[in-house]
Amino acid sequence: MLVIDHGEDAQVAAHIAAAGEVLDALAKTSAAHTRAELREAASVFERATRSHVQAERGHDRALRQAARDLIHSGPALGRSEDGATTAMAIDMLFFLVTATAHWHTKREHAQQAAAAREAAGHLRTAYRAAAGVPMNMLYQRGRRLSQPLRHKHATHLRSAVAELAEQILAEPGWHALAATLADTEGAGHDPAALLAEAAGRRELGTADSISDVLVWRLRRMADLPADATTMPDHAPAATRRSGRAVSPAPSRDDRPRKIR
Repeated sequence: MLVIDHGEDAQVAAHIAAAGEVLDALAKTSAAHTRAELREAASVFERATRSHVQAERGHDRALRQAARDLIHSGPALGRSEDGATTAMAIDMLFFLVTATAHWHTKREHAQQAAAAREAAGHLRTAYRAAAGVPMNMLYQRGRRLSQPLRHKHATHLRSAVAELAEQILAEPGWHALAATLADTEGAGHDPAALLAEAAGRRELGTADSISDVLVWRLRRMADLPADATTMPDHAPAATRRSGRAVSPAPSRDDRPRKIR
């Protein structure tokens, strides 16, 4: 992402082309309920990969390897209807696509910038379809955390992103973020340090749901599974034994659905 924001034009052109390959691969391997939007996103973004800037290959190996991995392993679909993995991949691609739109806009590449913005719109829709179930599962796990544990992770949040902490705590997605912070701690990481690093990777002020963005960043950085059902529940033992959540399920309108 930083390459698109700050790299040389030839390097940026290579990353944009590679992002197009990743998006195309995801569209080919995605689950049925996201496939149409991802195919539309890939189709329109192809126009954003064309410019008069000559791409400098070699700096985009990681993205191209990601595209090959998607094609060969199909983690987002084909072999499983994994909405969480798809949502995580879309979250990463959304930032790449919006950064591409900004880059083209600065260089007055009007058609390419418009294509990238249109692709971002399709990615928003695909994300909402993919993320609804996994984010709601994280939400429910976060609601079951003990009060002291929620307070501890809120303290981590205020330490890492003081200027945005109250906004994040007011978001429905905060509960999903709290569950993810508990997962990072359970995996042996320092939640506060990892959160500060995740928040510093790119600006967060313009995100629709900052908590959603941080959830996927943390899960990628801590090498946590996208699918939270594979993680242990951090609810109090009595709650786990009873199978009852401490708080009622959120209404449809409360469930976090958005990305930037």
